[in-house]
Amino acid sequence: MRRALQLLILLSLGTAVSACSSLPGLRVLTGQTNGTTAADTIVQTADFVMADKTGLTDPALLAAADRIEAASGTVDIIEIRSAPEQRAFIVDMLFSPPQSDPSTQAGQIAQLDSLRRAIELTWQGTMNVSTDADLLQVTLYAPQTVQTLDNGTSFVGIAIAQAGIERSAAVSYLAGERSLERFFDLIAQGTLVYTSPESVELYQSVPNHPMYMLPQGG
Repeated sequence: MRRALQLLILLSLGTAVSACSSLPGLRVLTGQTNGTTAADTIVQTADFVMADKTGLTDPALLAAADRIEAASGTVDIIEIRSAPEQRAFIVDMLFSPPQSDPSTQAGQIAQLDSLRRAIELTWQGTMNVSTDADLLQVTLYAPQTVQTLDNGTSFVGIAIAQAGIERSAAVSYLAGERSLERFFDLIAQGTLVYTSPESVELYQSVPNHPMYMLPQGG
C-alpha cells in the first residue's frame, strides 16, 4: 500500500509536465510550436497579462512566503492567503524538485523528500499567520516559462498536486520526527488528503508573484 502511495506521488511530479507536449494549447503556452510567431500566438489566443502583487497582500504573509522560499530552495510561492469562508489557509506554489535521475532509487527518494520538505516547511512557515484557520491547503504547480511580446519571460503553472490537512494535525506532526515514512503515514491514515489532477490544470487565481501571468480579467 505504501509503495503504491509513493509511486502515486512520484508519478504526479512528472505527469503535468510531460502531458503538455500532447496538448496543442499547452504547446503554444510553453513555446513548443513551429515557426517564429509563438509569442504572437500566445498573446492573441490567451490574452495573458502580467500580474502585480503591489499593495495586494498583507506584509506578514509576504514575509512568511519569503521565509518558506528561503528555507526550501525548491519553491516559489505565487499565492498565500487566508480563506475565512472556508476556515482555510491557502498556499499555491511553483515547485521545482532537485535535478536527479528518476530511474534510480536515489533519484526517486530525492524527489519525494524534496516534495515532503516543501509541504512541511509551508506548514511550519504559516503557523503564525494561520491561527484562525482549521485547514491548511497547499497546491503545487510545475513552472513553465512563456516568452511574451511586452514583458519578456514569464511563467504559467501546471498543477501537480494538492495537499490538505487539519491545522491541528499539522501541529502534531511538526512536533515529532519528520521523515518520508511519517509523511506517507499521514496519507495512508487519511490525515493528509493528497490528490493529483486527472487532467491538465493551469493556475488561474490571484498571484502574489510579480512575474506570474493570468488570463486578462481573471
